[in-house]
Amino acid sequence: MSNDLPVAECVLGRGAQLTLYPNRVVLRGGGAMETVALAQLASVRVVFEREPRKLRWALILAAIAVLLFWVARPLQGIAVSAAADVAEGIRRESSAGAVPGVLLATFNALASFARSLPKFGTALVIWASALGALWLLGVTRLTLSFAAVERVFRMRGRNRGLFEFAEAVSTEIAERGE
Repeated sequence: MSNDLPVAECVLGRGAQLTLYPNRVVLRGGGAMETVALAQLASVRVVFEREPRKLRWALILAAIAVLLFWVARPLQGIAVSAAADVAEGIRRESSAGAVPGVLLATFNALASFARSLPKFGTALVIWASALGALWLLGVTRLTLSFAAVERVFRMRGRNRGLFEFAEAVSTEIAERGE
């Protein structure tokens, strides 16, 4: 077999590609190229995993969203009721001072804020759903360990190409060892 014919290839995305030749591994992409001799390769590891941080953040954001939905209506009711009481007091006393006006403006602002809480809650639910979907999708990591350095290649989801590439590299290493 010629050293110029690839044994296996794996497209990593964003224009990057791993190519296995009988005597070397070549990474092309991003305006660069890296070649490493198979003799320098110490180990190959490929693993599919889900990132627990993404699930944790999704649950935290969902809990905050539920809290915002739960607090919004009572807070709005209290603020509107207090604003109505202050407005009634201002109407009864024609010579009301600055304090009731400031109170009225404050309670109206609080009611407006309370009306916006469900929108923030909805945004948090969308964000939490996206993080949950990314957690569910998971990530496949191919790790090539060389004499002094380790290279990790990540692909979103259960990537069959990385598994096949790792198997081809392992086969080439095994054949060289015989």
